[in-house]
Amino acid sequence: MIFGLILGAAINGLIVGLIVMIASRILLKESPEFADAFKACFYAAIAGTLAQFALGLALDPEAIWLPLILSVAVSYAIYVISFQMIIGYTMGQALAVAAMAAAISFALVFGIAFVLALGVAGAA
Repeated sequence: MIFGLILGAAINGLIVGLIVMIASRILLKESPEFADAFKACFYAAIAGTLAQFALGLALDPEAIWLPLILSVAVSYAIYVISFQMIIGYTMGQALAVAAMAAAISFALVFGIAFVLALGVAGAA
């Protein structure tokens, strides 16, 4: 279980770290070093996973939306704190970069899902 957490956090650090560099370049006209972006996302992924696990234990399993909303909010806060501590962003910069990185990530995920859905629909 620990190995899976570390491996997942490392993969997250690679992918989301690159997305954070892109978001920083768009918003701040400069991007952090890859090592800093990787570390920030790696540690944020580990902390976020543990926080989501704790939320899952603490909240009612029948409620669907509350754990989801709290999970997203907690993950966002963890990334903002991580960007401040590791990359050295101000609060405003960290909030903006985290929001832009989340928007880029969601766009990529939904874009890939849309392309795959078109492929499956075309094959049927």
